[in-house]
Amino acid sequence: VKNVGESFFRSYYQEFGLPYTIFRFFNTYGPNQSNDFVVPRFLELAYLGKPITIYGNGTQTRTFCYIDDNTETMENILVDNECLNDTINIGSDVEMQVLELARKVIELTHSSSEIQHLPPLAEGDMKRRKPDISKMKSILKRELTSLEEGLERTLETIKLKYQ
Repeated sequence: VKNVGESFFRSYYQEFGLPYTIFRFFNTYGPNQSNDFVVPRFLELAYLGKPITIYGNGTQTRTFCYIDDNTETMENILVDNECLNDTINIGSDVEMQVLELARKVIELTHSSSEIQHLPPLAEGDMKRRKPDISKMKSILKRELTSLEEGLERTLETIKLKYQ
């Protein structure tokens, strides 16, 4: 579906001259995010001392992009008219196993949570997901927020929720 949408943008540009920029987002996380996503879900479960569930063995890798890095990049693109009629990946290039993320979250929260493994998802799960963010880095012009710092900032909003 995403590819079809991107094709429509390109077609409209060719046919009508309508400029576009395609943002491809990869695992953005941050404060006040719904716990339908892995980072806030793991943080909340660990904060509450509840088991953290992982589908499969947890060796599948992901990258995690803090919301400030995401929004600052998009703002720079829109203000400076960069990436016109182009596609840009918005994410991180630091890979981490899902199991490693769970362990890091448990350590950060000083939690007694256990990690529970569930059978792999019936529809399958990508083993690896790592975007090329070279365009993003050149536009952002600073280092990305470290996972540790982003997790701590996100955890603060979870703590407030339960106080």
